Amino acid sequence: MPEFHPVTHVVFDFDGLLVDTEKCYTEALSRMLAPFGKQFTMQTKSAMMGMKMHDSVEWLINHEGLKEQVTPDAFIKDYVVHLEELLRNGPLLPGAEKVVRHLAKHTNNRNSAEVPMAICTGSNTTEFAQKSAKSADLWQLIPIKVLTGDDPLVKNGKPHPDPYIETMKRFPAPPAHAKHVLVLEDAPNGVKSGLAAGCQVVQVPTGPEPCFRMGAEIDAKITVLPSLLDLDLTVFGLPAFD
Repeated sequence: MPEFHPVTHVVFDFDGLLVDTEKCYTEALSRMLAPFGKQFTMQTKSAMMGMKMHDSVEWLINHEGLKEQVTPDAFIKDYVVHLEELLRNGPLLPGAEKVVRHLAKHTNNRNSAEVPMAICTGSNTTEFAQKSAKSADLWQLIPIKVLTGDDPLVKNGKPHPDPYIETMKRFPAPPAHAKHVLVLEDAPNGVKSGLAAGCQVVQVPTGPEPCFRMGAEIDAKITVLPSLLDLDLTVFGLPAFD
């Protein structure tokens, strides 16, 4: 079992955790690989998730042996056309609205201040605008959004610690220690990023669980839940759901 510490700040991933956009990425990448006679698998997706777009596409092209057939820039040009078409209607995932509105409403038990929240996502600015438009009022409750896809201060995307380290810096009152930050993630790269930054991590896997297990050493450090509806905030010293 992971060791639990009192939490003062909460950071959400976005895709696959709060909004069901992961199917959009899967479909767009499947469309892109089909003309090359390739299939986009969940194992491949798991390895890519959380990376910056150019890094993930470059990795995919190398992984699929397509370096001689397409450049990353050419791949991305067509990929974003498919992706934009698919992203705009991604539904909220179970528990997403409940958790966000609850934390926005309730106070921290220790200092009577709102629980500071942030979003830390591998999306770039354009992608995030597309996929967040449908529930814009909900995302306004989370004031800090670190879009690592094109954030100039985030040198390396997930699984590196940079995204969550930078997110913690942007809280008006930063956490006293990273261990007091709860990271909610769906993908292995995001989990590894949160752990590398020193945070506590809860994983809500997007796909079939066997595709998202990371080995005993990492699994022992995280809590894995079927959905955000199963999250027990009181374990982390946060207010219980009404």
